[in-house]
Amino acid sequence: MNINWKPKAWIAVLLGVVLQAFTFLYLNRPKLFWLYVLLSCIVSILDWKYQTLFAAIFSLICPIHAYFVVKKFESSSERGWYSKWWGIPTIYITFFSTVFLFRSFLYEPFLFPSASMQPTIDNGNYIIVQKLGYRTYGTYGASLTSGNITSRDLMQRGKLYAFYPPHKDTPFIKRLIALPGDRIAIKGNDITINGSLLTTNLLYETDHLAVYEQQLSGITYLIQRIKMRPASDVEEIVVPEKSYFFMGDNRDNSADSRFWGYVTGDRIIGEVVHIFK
Repeated sequence: MNINWKPKAWIAVLLGVVLQAFTFLYLNRPKLFWLYVLLSCIVSILDWKYQTLFAAIFSLICPIHAYFVVKKFESSSERGWYSKWWGIPTIYITFFSTVFLFRSFLYEPFLFPSASMQPTIDNGNYIIVQKLGYRTYGTYGASLTSGNITSRDLMQRGKLYAFYPPHKDTPFIKRLIALPGDRIAIKGNDITINGSLLTTNLLYETDHLAVYEQQLSGITYLIQRIKMRPASDVEEIVVPEKSYFFMGDNRDNSADSRFWGYVTGDRIIGEVVHIFK
């Protein structure tokens, strides 16, 4: 126990700029630490949804607040283990290791950067991808493992998935249309899978596009066609084993399996489980 210890102002300010909320652990103020963590999470969600920069304000608020805490610090306060030189690195590494593992193996957010999935996903929408069981694990550009999915049941026609296309290591989001062994043919709006024509009904149209409702394996979703653009037809093909055929919902403005081919099981990242509009 050290009751005569007093923090240094320059260390508190530096930690406030670099680590923000963690500076209050150094200052022996765990309640302030948790308050700033909570506020940081709330502000980060707002930044994420509305693409603001409010979270950056904490790099100013934390060091200023930390400075005044040092000035009013009571040296008789009992020093907690978390304020010692090894406490903050231990907590920091544990915290971000947990975040890294959570994003790598369980759920990961993505910013969708294109119009290829309109009207389902708009450019700039955020999505959440569930990854457990797909065995292509990693995050922040780091790849940990790459293997075939644990169960074919994880892949269902009509659902949205994140994956790496065969020609690049940038994540794509598309709708799964055909499974291994399926026979698929595409002609205009008509998609035939294993001899059955998908139900496709016109909902509305404008001068430039038409929006349809389509059904696949009990899942109903919207697709978009751009007028005055030729359709990308595909003669009947058979999807190879351990491979999958994907298409974008914006059918005339999507680079997908019609152009660069199939996606193998070891390139599937996970299923899209939520879209933030």
